[in-house]
Amino acid sequence: MKIGELSKRTGVSRDTIRYYVNRGILLPETNRAQYNFTERELHDLQVILRMKQQQFNLKEIQDYISLCRLSNLIEPETIDECLRMMNNKKQELQSQIAFLKGAITSIDQEILELTGHVHGKPQRTGVPLSALPLLVCPRCGQQLEVSHADLNTQNIFSGDLTCKCGYCAKIENGIVKTGKLYTGTHDQPDLRRGLYRNMGNAFMTDLEKCYGYISEELQKMDTQGKVILEANINGYFFLYNYMRKLSPDCLCIIVDKYPEMLEMYKSLIDLLNLNQKILYIADADTDYPLAPGCVDIHVSFFGENEHQFYHKNCFLYDAKRYFSDKAIILGSLLSYPLNSETHKLLRKKYPEGSEVGYNLTALKGQYRKQNYKLTAQKVGSIQELPLKQYAFECHVNGEILEFYHFKAEPMASTKKEQSR
Repeated sequence: MKIGELSKRTGVSRDTIRYYVNRGILLPETNRAQYNFTERELHDLQVILRMKQQQFNLKEIQDYISLCRLSNLIEPETIDECLRMMNNKKQELQSQIAFLKGAITSIDQEILELTGHVHGKPQRTGVPLSALPLLVCPRCGQQLEVSHADLNTQNIFSGDLTCKCGYCAKIENGIVKTGKLYTGTHDQPDLRRGLYRNMGNAFMTDLEKCYGYISEELQKMDTQGKVILEANINGYFFLYNYMRKLSPDCLCIIVDKYPEMLEMYKSLIDLLNLNQKILYIADADTDYPLAPGCVDIHVSFFGENEHQFYHKNCFLYDAKRYFSDKAIILGSLLSYPLNSETHKLLRKKYPEGSEVGYNLTALKGQYRKQNYKLTAQKVGSIQELPLKQYAFECHVNGEILEFYHFKAEPMASTKKEQSR
C-alpha cells in the first residue's frame, strides 16, 4: 500500500510516517524512491500507537519492535526482556502517579488556603490615634479637630476633621478623604491590578528587580518610630507587599487620588491582620492635611512616573514640605528618551502632566533643584510590550524603555545657605 492509504487506515499523518521511516522504526520496501507499505508496517504502526498511549518513548518503542521482529515471541529470553520493559514502564508510571497525587494534594491545600484568605475575617482598622498630631490644616497649619467620631482605643473609623479657618475633611471607613477628587479623563483606577499581571515576563522581571532593591535598602534602615510615605499607588504599590517586614512602631502614610484604590487596598491589607499603623489619605492634589517635616522615608515605586502624568512638576517639588531635613527617597523609574516617539505620545495623552516626565536625566535635574542628589542604577530595558492600555498604549514597539532604581538624599548645605 502507498503512504496515503496507510495514513488513512491509521489516522497518522504522512509526515509522521516519514519520520518513523527515517528513524528506522518502520522499514517499508522501496520501489523507485516510493515506499511500499505492507501489513507488517501496518502492524508495526499499530504497535507504535499502542505503546505511545502506554507512555513509551520512541527509543523504547524502537527497541521493543526490533526485539519482536527478530523473534517469534516464544523464546524465554525474548519474553523475559519484553516483560522487563513492560514492568519497568509500569513502575515508572506508578511513580509518576504517586508524584502527581502529591502535587494534587499540594494544590488542594493551596486552594484551601487561598479560599481562607478570600473568606477570612478582616482586621478592623482606621486612622491611628497616634497619627492625629500629624493631621494639620493645609491652609493655616493648625492641628485638625476630630468630631462625631466612631473609634476605639487605637483607631478612628469615621468622623469629621475640621479647622477653625473653615477647612474640613472626613474620615470614612478609616480613610481620610479631603474631597479633592481627580476629575480628569486620562486615567482610571486599576482595581483589578492588571498592571501586575499582563505586562510580560521581561517587564515583570525588571520590575521585581526594582522591588528587590528598595526592599534591600529598607532592610538596612531602622524604621522604628519612622514615618514612611508612599503616594500615587494606582500604578504600583511597594508597601502593599512589604509592610509585614516593617517595625510595628513605624507609621505608613498611603496617598492616592482615587478613594476606591485606597478602599480596595485597605480591605486587602485588613485581611492580612498585620497590626501595622497605616494612615490612608485620598487626595488628588498635594496639599495634604499633613504636618510639615513629618516624613522620614519616601518610597516612590514608579510613583514619579504616575505623579508626572497629572502634575507639571515632580512629586518631590510638590510634596517636599512634608519631608524632614534628612528624609531619604527610595524609588524606581521608567525612562524614555525625551525625543522618542513614545515620549511625544505620552505628552499628548496626558496634556495636564509634565513635559519631561518619564525621563531619568530630567528627574535628576528636578531633584537637584530641590537640593537632592539622585543616584540611579539601570536595571534593564525592553522594546516590546504585550499590554496596550493605560500609559503603555503609547509605547512604540522597537523603542527602548529603561528601568532604573534610585536613592535620593539631601545634599549638604553650603556655608552660604547655612548662614541664611
